Amino acid sequence: MLIKSRLNKHCDYLLPAEAPRLLPVPDWADLTPSNVCHTLEAQVSSNVGDRLQVQAVAAFYFRTIHTWFPIISETCYNIRLSNVHIQTASAPSDLSLLTLCMALVCKGPVGVELPLSTRSMYASLKSFVALLEAMGTNSLEMLQSRLLLTAFEIGHAMYPSAYISAAANIRAAVSLGINSTCEDLRKAFRDPQKVEEARQTWRGIVITDSRYVSLENGQAPNTHSDRSIAAVKESEDWAKGEVDSFTRLAHASQLLDWVLVHIHTTQSNPLFDSVEAVQILKSLTSFLVTFQSGDSDPPHPLSDNALALCRSAMLETLEVGSHMNTPDNEYCIRTSISILKSLVHEIARGAEISPPVEMMTLSVFLPHCIYKAAMVCLGDARASGCVDPEPSIRPLKDLLAYLGMRWVAAKRYLAKVEAAVGKHL
Repeated sequence: MLIKSRLNKHCDYLLPAEAPRLLPVPDWADLTPSNVCHTLEAQVSSNVGDRLQVQAVAAFYFRTIHTWFPIISETCYNIRLSNVHIQTASAPSDLSLLTLCMALVCKGPVGVELPLSTRSMYASLKSFVALLEAMGTNSLEMLQSRLLLTAFEIGHAMYPSAYISAAANIRAAVSLGINSTCEDLRKAFRDPQKVEEARQTWRGIVITDSRYVSLENGQAPNTHSDRSIAAVKESEDWAKGEVDSFTRLAHASQLLDWVLVHIHTTQSNPLFDSVEAVQILKSLTSFLVTFQSGDSDPPHPLSDNALALCRSAMLETLEVGSHMNTPDNEYCIRTSISILKSLVHEIARGAEISPPVEMMTLSVFLPHCIYKAAMVCLGDARASGCVDPEPSIRPLKDLLAYLGMRWVAAKRYLAKVEAAVGKHL
């Protein structure tokens, strides 16, 4: 205090780092299914609330997350929740876990990062998944919980966790048998709504596994899908009919899978398969055309998950194709660059329109194509000698900033774009 008054300076004190302390570890004898079940139910009460609050959180989940990731039947969930209060004293472990995961995935960042409380809840739920798995639990609700945790990890750029958990989901799903034919699913679940839930859950697992997660993580895909041209041709035929948005997303992810396999095969093998590359571009173009039926303006980058995934696949394909150093391939390279510029311009034009959806309904599959378009735009500016690329990428940066208020991954992408702009200048 004397130093402060004598030198007329503000006193700053560096607070010591919090001393590490032992976390409470349960006695091994306490790790029984009944105790874990009781603990999970207590976690629902403390983190979500009473029955009315649980219903409110579930309603919010189905109004937001469910719109782009419909893996849980609202009817089945509400019936099971009601049955718990009527017939039993406590909720089953897998239902409590699912309720907590539904609450978690609805949480977003505060400022730049996720709050400590949200991160702590996430870590706790991951440990409960491991506990239940060790006890032999593997139900549809357990699988849906795993999948929601993976979606949370993707949205908030939690790597390698997302990459690891997405792969584990495949194993758990195969073990449960939900990758089976519709006939086998009907025998396993009997209830038609549960059969449809299982089908949707399998779709969600395959979409997140080695397709979108591989795209963001830069890894070669490793899915249980049919990568033949015939399977992708089916996507082209499908595009002519009316289907729901999640089916579109599943088909877009199939195309993305084909693209990623092609790219990683090309990078490891100097023999470039130009015939397959052309077939890929035709399939992607056919898919993208379905989003612009009768519209003169380009679709908004946030208007559809399948659109975003397909654009990501197209950008990845064209960028690799435009840099392929193969003999007598100048025409293909020029064509790739031309289409690439056109697609980036289309995404940028669409980005200038006000975001068409409520922020809380934005999905985890949207940021990549916006980021990729911005980076391609910067590369083009550098190649053409543009002094200030800011005006051309401003709409894309604004869109990533908007998405970043919901998902941390978009903020990370925005930081990469800004770092690249700094290097350009």
